[in-house]
Amino acid sequence: MSAHLYRNIAVLLLPLLWLQPVFATDYTNAINNGQWQAHSSVFECSLEQKVPYFGKVVFETHAGRNSCVYLQSRPHRFRAGEARFLARSPVWMEEPQVFEFDKVALKQGLRPFWKGSDYAEKMLAQLQSGMELELEKDQWFEPKQSAPSRVILTPVGFRSEYRQYLRCLGGLLPANFDQMKRTPLYFPPGEIEELDSKMTSKLDRMLKLVKHDAKIRLFYIDGHSDAMGDRADNLELSKKRAELVQQYLTRRGVPEDWITMRWHGERYPVASNDSKAGQGKNRRVTVRMERVEEIEVLPLASNP
Repeated sequence: MSAHLYRNIAVLLLPLLWLQPVFATDYTNAINNGQWQAHSSVFECSLEQKVPYFGKVVFETHAGRNSCVYLQSRPHRFRAGEARFLARSPVWMEEPQVFEFDKVALKQGLRPFWKGSDYAEKMLAQLQSGMELELEKDQWFEPKQSAPSRVILTPVGFRSEYRQYLRCLGGLLPANFDQMKRTPLYFPPGEIEELDSKMTSKLDRMLKLVKHDAKIRLFYIDGHSDAMGDRADNLELSKKRAELVQQYLTRRGVPEDWITMRWHGERYPVASNDSKAGQGKNRRVTVRMERVEEIEVLPLASNP
């Protein structure tokens, strides 16, 4: 066979080489091992699925915050940009179904995908109904015309762990330390004999956090007044308000040596005393908590 004929055959076969099928790279679990796992505490609830050779997807809710969902990838698997996200019925379902989510923006990195509570709830609802979730995007190390990568989340083993996740949500603390570490209590004009239910409710929320966080061991109570009336009377009034708060905390089991109490009268207003609203903001006791990192952990006393 002549060299000219070999060259003609090569020219004819070259396009066929370019037309070879290109397959996507799928990251998913085996059908009999969903690897869903729930983690529970009063501070945080999470539900995750580990995906071999990819990383994991995590649904997460912290005390006092909305839920979220994110992908954790080790190493990088996706090119940055817009990705296709859908829910698809597994092969064993009789009637095929597809639900298309809004497209999502991916970042190139160890956490390429993050969405808030609305998106997380939609994903959980699809998994609860038995659907697979599929995220598709170009591989970060390949040219754009190459096969995409797909992360496929299976519903196998999801429901039992999801129930545990829901039980955890019901037991979360109402707020976290950052949200409660500085809490103002607002007082009516004049002297009162005891704290009202709104004030004690705020203090009880703080005490519930203290019960579960062994590092909270310092309380600073600062009493304030508005500028109406005699300055000396206002100083004494701010002291009595601070004492009411101190007494409530000690009755609920907070040791006295954890508490530092101060009173300032009208010296430190946070609003103008020229209006009723401003005066109301100035008649306050501020309770501030601090955490101590290196301590001997002792249980908080439980008093009726």
